[in-house]
Amino acid sequence: MNVERAQDLIGTPVFDKDGNRVGRVGNVYVDDDTNQPEWVTVRVGLLGMKETFVPLDGARTEENRLELGVDAERVRNAPAVEAENGRLSDSEGRDLYRYYGLEHPELDDADDLT
Repeated sequence: MNVERAQDLIGTPVFDKDGNRVGRVGNVYVDDDTNQPEWVTVRVGLLGMKETFVPLDGARTEENRLELGVDAERVRNAPAVEAENGRLSDSEGRDLYRYYGLEHPELDDADDLT
């Protein structure tokens, strides 16, 4: 998915892998190295007051909706993250990758060093 198309997702309804409505896309986050969309925030909860990070890995777009590769419970229970200046810290990124069970080469290398 290219960046311009990903930015068009803001405000789009989000559904989990089972077709349950989760919320709406709040923001799109792009990987610094690849310049490709990697995460979205999803506004969940009453009035969409809470935003959680969700990977675009395994997600797909359908007409006027984003379908995630994870279930709604996973999204609602995601770690709370505050992206300062539009960026995730290294530790926040690691926490999110681990939480969603995603592999990331840099994280695997970092684990070897500890």
